[in-house]
Amino acid sequence: MQEYQKLNKNAIKSWTISRLIGAFITSIVLIAGEIFFSRIIDDFNKVRFIFTISIISLVIILLINSFISPTIEYKQWRYKITNDKIEFIEGIYFVRKVIIPIIRIQHIQLNQGPINKFFDLYDISIFTAGGQHKIPNIDSERAEEISEYLKEVIKNKISKENILSDKDLDSYDETR
Repeated sequence: MQEYQKLNKNAIKSWTISRLIGAFITSIVLIAGEIFFSRIIDDFNKVRFIFTISIISLVIILLINSFISPTIEYKQWRYKITNDKIEFIEGIYFVRKVIIPIIRIQHIQLNQGPINKFFDLYDISIFTAGGQHKIPNIDSERAEEISEYLKEVIKNKISKENILSDKDLDSYDETR
């Protein structure tokens, strides 16, 4: 695995649906807030126009974010897994490149929410002492393959370290 890999194409659909759900919930809360404040504050009519325009603007921004950002994010997202490191590049406006040495990985977790389950996608969570990193929206077969590959590489690295540690202990015992 030497070249950068792209996420599954269904990542765009997954992110779009997820953001649309968030936009819907936020819109409901904003509209409920407007109704609530209009009943409590008698002088609300003077401010209501500005408040309504603000709510409409926020909903439009959320909808634009729901439809445009996933496509841009998909174009940016790529990952590469080698024998000694995992690299991924992510971001929309600020692009971030993360490099994780495989020897620093503590454990790997495959996660699948309801939207990803519909598209048969998994998120691979990689835990290190420094925190958690995630490669999102990988198809199930590929996620299992990556997980098994990383487990094998980590196992080999640890066994090599243990052999070296045993040799160091043997040489330490011989000098005593």
